Amino acid sequence: MWKSFLREKLSWILFVLIWLSVIDALLLLEYDIKVSSTSFWYLNLLTLCLLILFLLWRGIKERRFLKKLSLMLRHDHDAYDLQEMHSYVRTKADEDMLSLLQHIDRVYRRQTHALHVQQREQQEYVTTWVHEIKTPLTAMKLLINAHRTELYKWPWLKDIEDEWMKIDGLVDQNLYSARLQYLEKDYQVQAVSLSELVFPNVAYFSKWCIEKKLHIDEKNLDILVHTDPKWMQFVVRQVLSNSIKYSPLEGKLSFFSEETPKYVKLFIADQGKGIPTQDLPRVFEKGFTGNAGRKTKGATGLGLYFSKKITDALGHQIEVNSLLYEGTTVILTFYKPNSFDNLSKM
Repeated sequence: MWKSFLREKLSWILFVLIWLSVIDALLLLEYDIKVSSTSFWYLNLLTLCLLILFLLWRGIKERRFLKKLSLMLRHDHDAYDLQEMHSYVRTKADEDMLSLLQHIDRVYRRQTHALHVQQREQQEYVTTWVHEIKTPLTAMKLLINAHRTELYKWPWLKDIEDEWMKIDGLVDQNLYSARLQYLEKDYQVQAVSLSELVFPNVAYFSKWCIEKKLHIDEKNLDILVHTDPKWMQFVVRQVLSNSIKYSPLEGKLSFFSEETPKYVKLFIADQGKGIPTQDLPRVFEKGFTGNAGRKTKGATGLGLYFSKKITDALGHQIEVNSLLYEGTTVILTFYKPNSFDNLSKM
């Protein structure tokens, strides 16, 4: 701070030193003025000491103002702190700087408030639209089921159902993404078995599984975990959607678990193409689809991104292990509540 202060006041220092040099030259060159060497050096020393004391005084005054300002910038204080800064103002320049900061702060807060209002209105519109679109989607599904026995007459009905599932999945993804920022207020942890998280989603994708002739292998899914079933079913649905999409014909989907005193792990494994090693660290990035995703129409790269956000918020963990051309395994880890957690809920 002192280095920058001295650089700023360099013109002052040079002016005093030049003026002192001029006085010294006059005293030495003017024969009519008789000054002893002691007085001569005393004058120079006194002037330099006064200069140093003045710079120290000004530096301390400005340092208090700048230190308070830097603290505000680092800790993001509210507007009332700017009013407190008036007690540190000592010069017109400081006052002008503070007035400018207050003006910028007011403009920033107005713009931020307007942006928040706009985002809230947009989100309310999207959420309302998603809820409204669910009604015709449900009606479409009922109509498809009602005419399922007549597929031989209308083979195109199968294609409509495929597109319906894609739309329904995207609408669900949109709805949960809108709710994600309110997850802290919109979850309820309870004991739920792994089968309750897996089987409803297998039933949801049963048509795709049948078309691909996938074999479903499940083991030990009656273990209870503590989580929010609604949010975790969405996570399992995103994972299962990818597993089915990239599974080969007559492949196998495996669901099994592992339990220890500290956690329960749910494994969802497929026999798909797998993920290249260089892509594994990026699978949870927003919008990342990888080589396989770029070749697949409709890949958004959001499923695993949302899954990671949700599991982190719920205190769980999600991992992806994969070998190219050998399949992919997604691991969901549910940590068991300890005695302290149970005590804190009482």
